[in-house]
Amino acid sequence: MSKTMRNRFFISLAMLSLLLPLSAGASIKCWTNKDGYTECGNVVPPEYAQQETRTIDRRGITTEVRPRAPTADEVKAQRQRQAEEERRQAEEEQRRREQEQYDQMLLNSYLSDDDIIRTRDRMTTSLNAAIELNRINIERLEERLAAEQSTAARHERGGRDIPERVKEEIESLKNQIEARQAQIQVREQERDELHQRYDAELQRFRELQQMRR
Repeated sequence: MSKTMRNRFFISLAMLSLLLPLSAGASIKCWTNKDGYTECGNVVPPEYAQQETRTIDRRGITTEVRPRAPTADEVKAQRQRQAEEERRQAEEEQRRREQEQYDQMLLNSYLSDDDIIRTRDRMTTSLNAAIELNRINIERLEERLAAEQSTAARHERGGRDIPERVKEEIESLKNQIEARQAQIQVREQERDELHQRYDAELQRFRELQQMRR
């Protein structure tokens, strides 16, 4: 409020305190009109009821400030913020429950660090065996493929057509080798994921054991 407007306000308030029939404990309401000037009276006009109003006693002291009512956009934004906060809290609570269940599973499944390490190593050994078996099979398939390719080469050098059986066998052997190689990649990925999982379980188990001491 500018100095001029402030002076005008206090002059108006002083005059109003003389004109209005106020009892000892009475007070007046002040609001800002559409032209930006402060007006006061016993009752706030309906068109200004949603704006900020101040309650002032007859000495000119503000005893209460009622903030303006929020706009429709502000109400919508507030509801959105509230919904987002409720969703965040729900997600946080869900994560907390899942963590509690996970922690309880670890404590129920293992008695010590060694239990986790032995389980990890046992499963790793099984995957390594599957990988090695696929590698052995690939070597055998490659030997057979080399033999069939040698037969095909002899036919080509002799100016003869390669037998269909040889062509089909070469194609079949290549497909089998490719399939075995794909299985090795899958098992290696499973092994990596296994180590990540059990390393995480081992770390969390140790944290839980430390917390229980």
